[in-house]
Amino acid sequence: MRVMLLKDVANVGQAGDVKEVADGYGRNYLIPRRLAILAGKGAEGEARRLREAAERREAKARAEALELAEAIDDKTVVCRLKVGAGGKVFGAITNEDVAVALQKQHQVEVDRRRIDLKDPLKELGEHRVTLRLHRDVIAHVNLIITQDR
Repeated sequence: MRVMLLKDVANVGQAGDVKEVADGYGRNYLIPRRLAILAGKGAEGEARRLREAAERREAKARAEALELAEAIDDKTVVCRLKVGAGGKVFGAITNEDVAVALQKQHQVEVDRRRIDLKDPLKELGEHRVTLRLHRDVIAHVNLIITQDR
């Protein structure tokens, strides 16, 4: 079955590609989820138009990510954690906390899903946090976790 992909599909192709796929895969998965449509006579022209639109969107998103990366790269953000007797830390700093702190301290809006924290931070001190703003654009923020008074 020949289909034209409307969105990027892992291990199949990118939006705008015309691909030959198994009948069941196209009929039961790709088409119902609106990931692809049947490739008709005008599919090549439509595919070219879709690819060009996707490239424009990608270029715009990359340019915005580069601009944001220049604005926040190597900035310092301070977050506070409650500390009990003996230096025991209560709670943790998550990517949501870092996003809110960036907004409050530097007036920069960053989606929390773009902040790359494997595990919540539970230690006082200075940490380097990676922000994946785009597939090709990475920025770093210095995060200082201090004791809340």
